[in-house]
Amino acid sequence: MKARLSFREFWHRLFSSRVHTSWLITSICLGLIIGVGVSVFPASIWQNGVPWLIIGIILGSISVTSRLRIMVVVALIAGLSMGLWRGMLARTDLSIYQRYIGQEVRIIGTIADDPDRDPSNVVKLRVDNIEIILASEYDHLRDESDIENYFGSMPGQIWMSSITNIRDIKRSDHIEASGMLKSGFGSFAATMSYGVLTRVERSDQADPLRDLRDGFGDSLRSAVPSPAVDLGMGILAGQKSALPADMAQAFIIASLTHIVVASGYNLTILIRFARRLFAKVSRLVALIFSGGLAIGFAALVGFSPSMTRASLVAILSLVAWYYGRRFHPVTLLALVAAITVVINPASVWGDVGWYLSFLSFVGVIILAPLLTAYFFGAKKTGGREPVKMSLTASLRQVFVETLSAQLVAAPIIVLFMGQFSLYGMIANIMVLPLLPLIMLLTFLSGLAALVLPVTIASVIAWPATQLLNYVIGIANWVAELPMAQNEVSVLLPVVIAIYTAIFGVIVYLKAKTQYDFRSSNVVE
Repeated sequence: MKARLSFREFWHRLFSSRVHTSWLITSICLGLIIGVGVSVFPASIWQNGVPWLIIGIILGSISVTSRLRIMVVVALIAGLSMGLWRGMLARTDLSIYQRYIGQEVRIIGTIADDPDRDPSNVVKLRVDNIEIILASEYDHLRDESDIENYFGSMPGQIWMSSITNIRDIKRSDHIEASGMLKSGFGSFAATMSYGVLTRVERSDQADPLRDLRDGFGDSLRSAVPSPAVDLGMGILAGQKSALPADMAQAFIIASLTHIVVASGYNLTILIRFARRLFAKVSRLVALIFSGGLAIGFAALVGFSPSMTRASLVAILSLVAWYYGRRFHPVTLLALVAAITVVINPASVWGDVGWYLSFLSFVGVIILAPLLTAYFFGAKKTGGREPVKMSLTASLRQVFVETLSAQLVAAPIIVLFMGQFSLYGMIANIMVLPLLPLIMLLTFLSGLAALVLPVTIASVIAWPATQLLNYVIGIANWVAELPMAQNEVSVLLPVVIAIYTAIFGVIVYLKAKTQYDFRSSNVVE
């Protein structure tokens, strides 16, 4: 039994022993995230952010250079200072919207993601590259040149809805709309409900990857009937706008939406396959091809919070694998979260998708391995390639990872959406093990449709069609079960208490199992 440390020994360890640089970087990243979050609260001392940046850089440099254990606290303060600077900078940029809130405006912008459309022809858009003008001022402009010169460029994104019969609206289209501008929510700087779309334009070279994806989807539709093809394009390439509204709702109730929108799980499947395939040639070829695939796939489906996180995780993990290293999941999580927050600070201020993405990530790479080690034992790999798993072990891994991701994400889902899927675990267990095969068969079906006659391509696509119809059947079956989706109300203190309990469980499992998180890699 270990003797307790005396105060003198504790003090000596604190100011004499050193820690690995990665833990100092982790502390800086966590402090940065907290700093950006705190910056949303008004305080005159934060208005001038440059001194905070300077303080952060100085303290961060001192902590990384010294590496003393006490420097973990200094690194956290350094990140907090830099986060305050970044958050205040973003708040200053977005404050320009205040003069337009509550006013009739006309906007010009670019559709940032695939539009969502419901059965009543309400299309929901995320608009960036925004230019804006008050409607009263727009009416006094004489010609096109005056209009172009008067519009002011704006940062951030606007969420917009509109009732329109225009069906052919796609990502990267340029639009012009008018309506009442209201305060934003989540990561959106402002909103426009039921705005009037006055113009939709498309440039041939605006989004070549979107055109490539849609062209592949058009070919696939000649071999795979609807609604299976709509699901297939959602799984394979994130073309969620093609999903019928009733089917999209069934997937929400069944807690299967993450497979439809080309989430990080889909990208992880592709990266693991590519790395294992090209590693037989060389590590460098595997790194280049897999990294390019991560970037290309994210660009193809759009940089949503989940896809941005997944692509960053994949690239960092690939680089670590190439050099024979592994990230501790806490360090990887903190680093990727900090990068996304620096890019878009508004994510911390209420972007549910950002929180769900990272909380699910915590469940998969932190809680799931600990549960597996505690209940089933963990195979040690000694830093080499992981032990190959049997079919039973693979299914068990899918079950534990799905359970962990849903447990960690559930409190946020209930808090923000007021809904809980009672049978989501059952649906995921019945679907996720088949997802790699579905992606492969759907891709091969699309290739066949591109080069072969429709009759032959349809025969080749038959297995993919049956599997896709199976997934649709599972979603519809679960959605129709009694109490499939329940409305739940929970207060923020309760959510905080739940996450405190989850953290306590993680600490207990880590102490009990002594699991080595560096024994595995996301891309292996």
